[in-house]
Amino acid sequence: MGRVSLVLVISIVFGVVVESIDFGSSSSESCEGGHGGGNGGGANGGCPAGWRRFNRPNGGWCLKSFGGVLNQAAAETQCRSYGGTLSGLQNLEEARYATRTALPLLGRASGSLWVGAKRTPACTGQVITASCTGLNSFRWTDGSAQGTAGFVWSTKQPDNAHDKKQDCAILLATSQSSLTVKNVVWAANTLDDVGCVTSAADTNPRAVAGYLCGKAARR
Repeated sequence: MGRVSLVLVISIVFGVVVESIDFGSSSSESCEGGHGGGNGGGANGGCPAGWRRFNRPNGGWCLKSFGGVLNQAAAETQCRSYGGTLSGLQNLEEARYATRTALPLLGRASGSLWVGAKRTPACTGQVITASCTGLNSFRWTDGSAQGTAGFVWSTKQPDNAHDKKQDCAILLATSQSSLTVKNVVWAANTLDDVGCVTSAADTNPRAVAGYLCGKAARR
């Protein structure tokens, strides 16, 4: 066999072997700044520049955090103006991404983000009980997040305090592992139930200062 033919055969065999190896995959793919690959191709894996793709059980989902002191309904309207909705959380990885990217946008050292979750009709007006727990008191509203892995609540939440009208949910963003407010410890990257209307004058370190939008990846 000639030298050229031998090289050609080796190249073909090596290519087949490499192609058959599974190098693993990540549940998220960077779509920020117009870079990064994605399942299905496209410059951003089907996500716009500045958004990040996460691979959920029912397909690609794009996330982006925004700063702004808004009520829950106004935050939902803003997300819709970007072609999305307030996003739920598939898991803790998504929560950590949301808070990390939100912090530079909040204009403060810490704050909370509106997420796409609402109290269920069965648990409206209810505190935590055997039938209304942290896993079933709320439901995701984005039409994409599934299961309960993303319901990572702060300790003793969702308690439905303050006249039992805490029907929305916020996610705490802080560079610290936790915040202590009025002798209560609030862990970073965890959820709390609150009323859906908040005050722009609230100076609490956990006050709402942003929101998390999501939308289906195009591919």
